Amino acid sequence: MNQNTKGNNPGKNEPMGQGKTSTNANSKNATNAAPPPKTATDKKEPANALPGTKVKWPQQVKAAKSQWGKLSEAELLKSDGDAEQLSRLVQQRYNMAPDVANNQVKSFLNRSSNA
Repeated sequence: MNQNTKGNNPGKNEPMGQGKTSTNANSKNATNAAPPPKTATDKKEPANALPGTKVKWPQQVKAAKSQWGKLSEAELLKSDGDAEQLSRLVQQRYNMAPDVANNQVKSFLNRSSNA
């Protein structure tokens, strides 16, 4: 009889799949387990974004780039349509007062969400 299938020596000589698994295999699987797939409900809009902005934002980046040419497309994409982030970027690049930048961003986001 094959020594690997006896079961007299639990966990040592039993092949994988015979009811016992090695602790190394279990810990390896636990650390390398893939995260659950993201669903449409996992996409959360930034707290300061208008409803639907995050979903539409990649399509709106071109219009935002047209409005604020000093901002890079990468920066705009990274902001995900978050009003605070956009406002900070506009303030920095255009040396603008916070309230003026906030008004520009809010106006842009309102126009974009209604389009």
